[in-house]
Amino acid sequence: MIKKILLLCSFCCLLNLRIQAMAPDKSFFTAKWEAYLQAFTQADYATLGTQFHYPVSLLLDSPLILKDETSFIETIKFIRENKLQPGYSYSKTDSSQLTILSESTCYLDVTYSRFNANHQRIYQGRGLYFFKKINDTWKIQVNMPIQ
Repeated sequence: MIKKILLLCSFCCLLNLRIQAMAPDKSFFTAKWEAYLQAFTQADYATLGTQFHYPVSLLLDSPLILKDETSFIETIKFIRENKLQPGYSYSKTDSSQLTILSESTCYLDVTYSRFNANHQRIYQGRGLYFFKKINDTWKIQVNMPIQ
């Protein structure tokens, strides 16, 4: 019985290593996150729209499922212009941790800060950004703020 359990554990470890080897590394997803953050900071809605697979889920206070790029851009524009802290100027990443779930799904757990024009932190938050690989392209599919 112990041999079977050890064999099963070994198999699971090897399977997990295989999955991790098939997915890009943390720097790949961090670069995608930073591109998203830069586009968000610059209110570059056209670029933001290209960084997501649709439908996209925004798991806010009231979860939203946005079926296409147009509805996503309208929603992000509204959030950026009406729901951020007064004086918002830019955002920076504080830390991130990658978790690979499968060959085609992972998430980046990100802590970030928002600053005003005087470089004073006005907010610190955390979110899970789920990436999905569809047609050999990795994009964000779910955005889930935690704080």
